[in-house]
Amino acid sequence: MTDMRITNEEGLYKALYRLRKLDEEQAHDDAQRQKELDETNAWYVPATKTRQDEREAVESRIKDYYMTQYESNPHYRYKSRNGSVGKRKTVEWTHDDQQLIDNVPAEFVKTTKKLQWGDYKKTLTPLDDGRVVNEDGEIVPGVTATSVINVTIKPTKGDD
Repeated sequence: MTDMRITNEEGLYKALYRLRKLDEEQAHDDAQRQKELDETNAWYVPATKTRQDEREAVESRIKDYYMTQYESNPHYRYKSRNGSVGKRKTVEWTHDDQQLIDNVPAEFVKTTKKLQWGDYKKTLTPLDDGRVVNEDGEIVPGVTATSVINVTIKPTKGDD
């Protein structure tokens, strides 16, 4: 019925009938699709949740083992055909901008009296006890730094 011009009421009747049938077909297909999606979700969602819970448990055991090995050997790494386990040390900073603004060099304070923390942080050195020193070796009030070890787990992609 493509590109046929409607020239009378019988043609209009047939065109409306075809629209009605097309809508019915679409509604049937939509219902079928929804039924299939519901059936898929009925097994997919619980299976995914179970797998994710197990994955978290396995990762936790790997991290516990790695940290045990790390305590005796700070350079410990593991690599095999199944993947690798290592670490990344990061520093978590806590700072009070208001306290720092009056004590940092002017080059790290914007004209709006806002601290440029990212640039200033690069000039600081964290100590083992959480205190922080500046380039002159002076303790910086209002800043603490905590060293954090993040265990990185990278399984290889399975081919087998």
